[in-house]
Amino acid sequence: MTAGCLVAGCTGGGDPAPSPPVETSAEPSVTEPREPEPTTTGPPKPERPAAMERDDAEGAAAAAEYFLSLYGYVLATGDTTEWDFLSHAECGFCADTSDQASWLRENGGKHSGGEMSLQIENAGKYARDAATGIWPLDGVATQSAFSVTDASGEEIASGPATFRPVRAEVGRNESEWVIVEIAPAPEG
Repeated sequence: MTAGCLVAGCTGGGDPAPSPPVETSAEPSVTEPREPEPTTTGPPKPERPAAMERDDAEGAAAAAEYFLSLYGYVLATGDTTEWDFLSHAECGFCADTSDQASWLRENGGKHSGGEMSLQIENAGKYARDAATGIWPLDGVATQSAFSVTDASGEEIASGPATFRPVRAEVGRNESEWVIVEIAPAPEG
């Protein structure tokens, strides 16, 4: 509330001096709260490709490519739900990655970078192994540079960007794709 003082006085024969303007206040103005800035908790989860609905080599290739695209997300966020769902119980690479993500989450570590992609050329040329039911798919895995820090922020691991030939072994568990293994591609 604003208080004002008026000094009244006569100035001899003239009109009274104009009154100073009086401030009136309607409702106090309300400032809209700002939207909080989004916080980054890691990379966004990759989109599951529609091609994974196929029950053929193209679907197997899409599953393998999607699976490896989850790698950086899993390590950065600690969210292993989709990774574990797509992992076969005997997949060593799958279990090792899930264990690393759990360790980081439980111990306050942080994984930065390390996003992976897999490029499988001509998926249709691959045939399902009749004995095992597995599609062996060869491709090139690319990984960006990465850094791992412990809870105190000290770097405990790092690596440069790499690419390497790999074999993705992909199977079916009922109507879902499972990654049986990701391993170095066989020579030859």
